[in-house]
Amino acid sequence: MEEEKIFEMCRELIKLQEQQYQVVKMEIDGIINNRIKNEMYIERKLDEMLDILSFYENDETLLTFRKLCRYYYDINPQATAHYIMFYKE
Repeated sequence: MEEEKIFEMCRELIKLQEQQYQVVKMEIDGIINNRIKNEMYIERKLDEMLDILSFYENDETLLTFRKLCRYYYDINPQATAHYIMFYKE
């Protein structure tokens, strides 16, 4: 019985992470499509992606993170390198 509760809680956490990812992905697409250069906003999205990747990493989430890193590299290469290092850790 206790194992079922834990399993259900984990399932709900994964669902929440997936929902958060979908929202952040739309915002990242908006950043890239609209060529937004606001570094604080972009870094906030990178931070959110690192949080998502720590619990909900798959090919799609990793590609989204990489896509934003590639975009941000032209704006701030040093900060982008730090985000890539944070991910690797």
